[in-house]
Amino acid sequence: MIVRRPLANLIAATAVFFATTTVSVARDAVLEGKQNWLFAGWESLTITKPAAEKSSIGLIAGASRQFTKKNIKLIVLIVPLKPRYYEPLLPDGAAMSDDIRKRYDMLLTELRASGVTAIDVRDAFKTVVAGKQEVFYRADFHWTTFAAEASADEVAALILSSGPLPGKAGTGMKLGDWINDRHLGDLAANFLSPERKREIGPEAYVIRQAPKVAAGLLDSDPAPVAVVGNSFVQPYFGFSQRLSNKIDRPVSLKWNPGDVGPWATLLQYLKSSEFAGHPPQFVVWQFNEAQLQNGPDAVGEWAAQSITSPADWNARLQEALRN
Repeated sequence: MIVRRPLANLIAATAVFFATTTVSVARDAVLEGKQNWLFAGWESLTITKPAAEKSSIGLIAGASRQFTKKNIKLIVLIVPLKPRYYEPLLPDGAAMSDDIRKRYDMLLTELRASGVTAIDVRDAFKTVVAGKQEVFYRADFHWTTFAAEASADEVAALILSSGPLPGKAGTGMKLGDWINDRHLGDLAANFLSPERKREIGPEAYVIRQAPKVAAGLLDSDPAPVAVVGNSFVQPYFGFSQRLSNKIDRPVSLKWNPGDVGPWATLLQYLKSSEFAGHPPQFVVWQFNEAQLQNGPDAVGEWAAQSITSPADWNARLQEALRN
């Protein structure tokens, strides 16, 4: 069942990320760019980690093969770096290195070569930009609802191209009306001084109003699609709701703040009663681009309880899928 979380979770999701990080990282949490645009300081614009990325891709490919044995299709969605779309607004002297510029294509190429279905959401982002809308918020780490919904449309088209889904027509999420929700972006709210917060100021978040759903409507219908990810896919931004609307079926959602990490979040979903009772036909696994360089053993990147060796993570995955 999709449940809309309060706005407080939007702010908390990024704050929690830094609860377990080092002091030096927290100090450099924000890059203050031109025209009051803010960028995540923890995402390097110059350094890539090819060996670590290859290791992560190997784990994802292994997971995809295990899902296939259960007749489940894995779809990987990687959200690009915000500076890819706003590089002219970075601080003076800051720019992406050639390795960073090439990384998104490299990740997609290697995932696909490993047999993983990975969509290129840059195609979806192009439609947003063409419509003269933003793909990321000015003072926020997250994508806009426009970018989230365009990406959901791309995923929905891929899912529907595979053939009819089980379940009943009319069980998809009904989308709410557009509303403006004005507040500080999370990068400003969590990491800037009171003076800078006032100077940065709030911005308008164009989001969907939560529609009224008949009691029990989604509970009574198993979801053929599950979304697993971080705060980018939290209900506030509308990804799962739009996906459900487009495929006209329920969509289940498992998300955690960024510090939990994609590896632990997937295992949590696979150990859930929802998965055990109604395994989906499709799992959409969302990452941020920079997260691919951090495996399940990346100490300092994930909360302590999320840390495990790649071998142990793989063993837990196989165990969860055997049950």
